[in-house]
Amino acid sequence: MMKRTTVKVIELLLAAVVLLTATAGCIRLDGPSQGTNSGSEVKSPQGTASSGEEKPSQGTSSGETDLWATHMNYRKTESVSRTMDISSFDERLLKYLSEHSEGNYMASPLSFRYALGLLLAGANGETRTELLNALGVSSEEEWIRYCLDFNGFVEYFAEDLEREISEFKDFVKQGWVDKDTPEPFRALRVANSVWKAERVKESFTDAYKESVEKNYAAEYRSFNTANAVEKINEWADIKTEHMIPKLLPDNYKTDSLAIVLMNALYFKDSWVNAFSELVTREGDFHTRDGKTTRKDYMITTDYFSYYEDADTQLVILPMKGGVSMAFVLGSTDDLAKKISKAEVENVNVMIPKMDLETEFSGGELVNFLKQYGVSLAFTEDADFSGMIDHPVFVSDIIQKTRIKLNEEGVEAAAVTAIMTMDTAMIEPEKPKVFTANQPFAFYIYTTCNDTTAIMFAGEIVE
Repeated sequence: MMKRTTVKVIELLLAAVVLLTATAGCIRLDGPSQGTNSGSEVKSPQGTASSGEEKPSQGTSSGETDLWATHMNYRKTESVSRTMDISSFDERLLKYLSEHSEGNYMASPLSFRYALGLLLAGANGETRTELLNALGVSSEEEWIRYCLDFNGFVEYFAEDLEREISEFKDFVKQGWVDKDTPEPFRALRVANSVWKAERVKESFTDAYKESVEKNYAAEYRSFNTANAVEKINEWADIKTEHMIPKLLPDNYKTDSLAIVLMNALYFKDSWVNAFSELVTREGDFHTRDGKTTRKDYMITTDYFSYYEDADTQLVILPMKGGVSMAFVLGSTDDLAKKISKAEVENVNVMIPKMDLETEFSGGELVNFLKQYGVSLAFTEDADFSGMIDHPVFVSDIIQKTRIKLNEEGVEAAAVTAIMTMDTAMIEPEKPKVFTANQPFAFYIYTTCNDTTAIMFAGEIVE
């Protein structure tokens, strides 16, 4: 292990913005049919796969390289399904946050995964071993494969959108769609960046740069003490389409800030079948502590994947491009198994609209990792020499998330910051009823190549 004569500070900031998109290549959307075209084969357009990138936001600085997912390495997506296979890491994280959260909250397991991937790539020795054990994988390659599967889904999502836009333009030309109708829009973006303070003279190791460039398409940025907060917040703001304008407070101390690792995930998608605003109405919501509040409820009756038993009731609402949102009343134990048993039913659904922002900044994510055996990473004995010849240790982990849910669809974003310091079906007579007027959990996820990526998950309890 390298000598540590002084203790300095590295801040690893990871911004995560969640987007939902489609696949690359010819894929099949498996699972129960849900709405228009669910379960049908989707063929990607010919030619080079698009990353789903849009024109940079107006806030993008002139001359800056806006990678989004343009050069991201990915695995070809061969199948996408509505099923769920929760990894041990995601399951433990969500259980921990549920037990340690008060009130409504949302988290992004996927954002946390990318952030930890950037950290893991620079860890050596026992520090690396502890991280791998806590993450529930036997090797870094296993962790990377998970990310590459999602990278492939980003490509698939973008190509599916291209196909939809092409069909839309054909319909406009043929007069089947009014020419003033807006083009279809969906977005799923993944962006990663590695920042270094101008005062830090050491360079990132060649092996680290090769890893984060190949597996995370990381771009490189720099900052100084005076402009660190402004530049970091600007990057997070742009990558989240202004959903999370501030990752760091204005008074955040930057004197010891040395390195920043950022991951941005952004997601915006539409329901396969939109809710009608005409039937949205206000109603009671019964909170966990027995009180009653008022919420605006979206209402629809349609065919959805549905499951219920003595402890759980759940419904899965499909979004375009192979993304699903599951709403769960009651117990979430054995959730993946219950989702696999869901069958298409005629369901009357009543879901409250959301505009929820959550921040985990009280050591919750640090304590989560400590609970599962990560200790060295938070001490001056941490070994991140695989990243840079500059001794550092993790001092804090913060995540911010936001979700907007309405009749048209969902927009969601997450920012994660890791700070380190120097050192066939019979119609029922009556539809099933799913009324989320009491505490419920929700999951925004996709399953591609048999890998489930939980982009966002949370609970509404008040």
